[in-house]
Amino acid sequence: MSERDNAGETGRTARETVGDALDGTSRRRFLTMAAATGAAVALGGTAIADEHESTVTFDDQTTDGKTVTVAAATLPEGGFVAIHDERLLDGDALGSVVGVSEYLDEGTHEDVEVALFDVKGVDFEEETLEGDQTLIAMPHLDTDGNEEYDFVETEGEEDGPYTVDDEPVVDDAMITVEADDEEPMAEVCFRDQESDGTSVWVHEATLSEGGFVTVHDATLLDGAVFDSVIGVSEVLDAGTHGEIEIALFEGVPGAEFEMEMLEEDATLIAMPHFDTDEDGDYDFLTSEGEEDGPYTVDGEPVVDDATITVHGDGC
Repeated sequence: MSERDNAGETGRTARETVGDALDGTSRRRFLTMAAATGAAVALGGTAIADEHESTVTFDDQTTDGKTVTVAAATLPEGGFVAIHDERLLDGDALGSVVGVSEYLDEGTHEDVEVALFDVKGVDFEEETLEGDQTLIAMPHLDTDGNEEYDFVETEGEEDGPYTVDDEPVVDDAMITVEADDEEPMAEVCFRDQESDGTSVWVHEATLSEGGFVTVHDATLLDGAVFDSVIGVSEVLDAGTHGEIEIALFEGVPGAEFEMEMLEEDATLIAMPHFDTDEDGDYDFLTSEGEEDGPYTVDGEPVVDDATITVHGDGC
């Protein structure tokens, strides 16, 4: 268990203990006071905005760990809803921010979806919640009027929280992270065929998240992952595609070929790849494998091979 997960477990235990002793109203006041104390400790009181009537409702929920939904938020002058982890209760008003809504106009908003680990001025090591934990929703003003959340970047000088009785408006929720059981998948069918040496046909390919189908020569079997690529399809949408024609020895970004066509019969290998950067270009070679890697099953690339018989003109 990571230090952060351990901290989350400890925090939940403490909160449950308090919850057993206090009713709902007292528990809310306990949390509000803790949040206010955290902001004051971190920012010397500068983060607390002027008093405005604001409310927020944050319900317990199950998510994929990438987003959460705030049930309702009233922002009389517009602004944002920030999501904090339990470090807020220890006084870390800035470092506890793990998500923020888009700019919200004045009024009441329902079912506000907030992306996690995408906050202006913050570099996150994680991309999703690492385990079940309590998060805290806090409405913020847009004090500089630029419709961007600048609270963290300005170290609390701008876009402070809405308050009631000089304490931030907050609500907490238990977030249960549901594992994604649907792993990306791909299948490819590459049949023996005759060719003029300039292109081949992949009979069928299924790519659950879209991408490309590459064609490799037999040097792939010797570990030449990059140099073996001699052809790549156009970008393919998610789904199943039939009869995909792939040109050989041209149109492969990052590859230089001495040949223009297959000159003799050969075994070639088809391999589905992701479009991980979603730019529509096959970047596996130019990124040295950092982008657009292959679909895998049990850690092994999805592949199929075929014998290509090269015929001459007139055959």
